[in-house]
Amino acid sequence: MLGASDITVKGIVFENARGSAAALYGTGNCIFSGCIFRNLGSFAISIEDATGFSQQPQQAFSSNNGIVDCIIYETGRGGIVLSGGDRNTLTPARNYVHNCTIHDFNRIAKTYSAGIKISGVGNQIIHNEIFNAPHVAILLSGNDHLIEYNEIHHVCMETDDAGAIYYGRNPSERGHLVQYNFIHHLPERYRTTAIYHDDAACGMKVHGNVFYKAGAFPVLIGGGSDNPYTNNIFIDCPVGIKVDNRLQAFDWAKPMIAPGGIIEQRLNEIKFDRPPYCTNYPELAKYWEEDPSFPKRNRVDRNLFVNVGQTVLKVDDGVNADKQFLDFTTNNLITREDPGFIDKNRMNFKLTETSAVFEKIRGFEAVPFEKMGTYAIGNK
Repeated sequence: MLGASDITVKGIVFENARGSAAALYGTGNCIFSGCIFRNLGSFAISIEDATGFSQQPQQAFSSNNGIVDCIIYETGRGGIVLSGGDRNTLTPARNYVHNCTIHDFNRIAKTYSAGIKISGVGNQIIHNEIFNAPHVAILLSGNDHLIEYNEIHHVCMETDDAGAIYYGRNPSERGHLVQYNFIHHLPERYRTTAIYHDDAACGMKVHGNVFYKAGAFPVLIGGGSDNPYTNNIFIDCPVGIKVDNRLQAFDWAKPMIAPGGIIEQRLNEIKFDRPPYCTNYPELAKYWEEDPSFPKRNRVDRNLFVNVGQTVLKVDDGVNADKQFLDFTTNNLITREDPGFIDKNRMNFKLTETSAVFEKIRGFEAVPFEKMGTYAIGNK
């Protein structure tokens, strides 16, 4: 589709193609609903802007398009490419993937071909299940995305130094909210993580998620700032949060913030110190003034750690070893005991109303565990 609007494609099986099944460019209010995508050579479907075409359609930007209640499996190079929105103006596209099941999507390309590759501005990944992959589930870039109520498991199964949700190396790509997701059963034998803030990644709020057996460390903050963690539950993990100051301490990372380096290049691409960036993200305008090599404003508050071997692993290679890279408050609870889950053995991590957690952690809110993942509706 090129420049189309108000079209619904429903209940069709797309299969046995050497490439992708469908592509939407510069479309508005177009929906694929209740479809199956399988046995494809590339990814299943994409939603993208049409700015690269020689003859521009009437609507160059894709907005308000959706992929809903679909099943995707046995693809060669990922599941869904979800883009749209204007990074120069931070205008959101509000394209979305909702209530889809995506699995076994790396038959040909084993890495960086995600279940959902999300970019642009203001797009949404809600109520999906993503599983069975050698590498990442969600590969993220852009600004102001919403990732919520998803279940992600058995990904990063064959790769080292990987995250189920991964982004990095561009501090201007911020404003994301990751909340109420259930991420579980990632392998411990590799350096795997549930949420990977790689190479100075900044500006992601992480709230109300459940991390169960989620890799070597469910969270890795690789030198970045402004990544608050609130109201999350960590269960049965060797390490809870790993954090480092790589831009200060690691020789291979220091060139990223050197004059003319990749960070400066990417910040200058979007005029980070001018509106709308300086108004939407005031801390970004001071990026160079505040010593970008030191991680800051990574607040960890109102979280529950259950049977976690080491709550925080701080790696500094002797540089600023006496300083903290996390604002880890006293209002977190660390315990070896079952805090009152409804049924831990059956992976029901909803807390009972009488759980002592609500008294021991001031302001802790009930995590809506029962709403995470897909739900039955329509043709699905």
